[in-house]
Amino acid sequence: MKTLTISLLLLALTGLGCKFFQSLAPGGGGGGASSDPKADVIEASRKFIALKSFSAKMEGTGQTELKSQVDYVAPDRFHVKYLAGTGAGMEMIVIGDQMYMKSGGGWNKSSGGNTVPTLRDSFTEEGLKTLSDVKFEGNDTLDGRSALIYSYKNVTPQGGYPFNSKIWIGKDSGLPMKILVDYPSGPLKQMTVNYDTETPVTIEPPIK
Repeated sequence: MKTLTISLLLLALTGLGCKFFQSLAPGGGGGGASSDPKADVIEASRKFIALKSFSAKMEGTGQTELKSQVDYVAPDRFHVKYLAGTGAGMEMIVIGDQMYMKSGGGWNKSSGGNTVPTLRDSFTEEGLKTLSDVKFEGNDTLDGRSALIYSYKNVTPQGGYPFNSKIWIGKDSGLPMKILVDYPSGPLKQMTVNYDTETPVTIEPPIK
């Protein structure tokens, strides 16, 4: 992921701006909270960025509703489905510099290059530099699995938009399970992301 803010046409279509995907930045640690919450967040971020694939279901509220699913396969494959709100019913597949859009009946290949960010900027060392006020908030259970909850503040790598986050990290996996992001300004007010880091993901060019 070259930019963890799936902004391109995705953002153009939803009108949410780059910060939408930058909001996916997770944090946390594996096995249990340590005495250093910030170190836990950094460790989990590094583990997340090393994933070969994952899926994320996102629901955003603000000036417009947003509900979508994003599948990712390293290093540069994306499949985005717009489930509700602006762009509902549309799909986008990006493979390297090839982009395909579906609206209505069939798929159309875009003549433009890949402008989809890679969903990882906020996980990089650069993206973690502005991480602050990290706190361990306690334990929880999601889908029958134990999770550690952390809160923190950060700004998006692109644009410097501030946001406040709460992240649920799997105790056993050390990977993000859920993130809740609040934006103090801009059209997007809140984003909830549920991660699936276990189900296999494949992304291929659409069959016309």
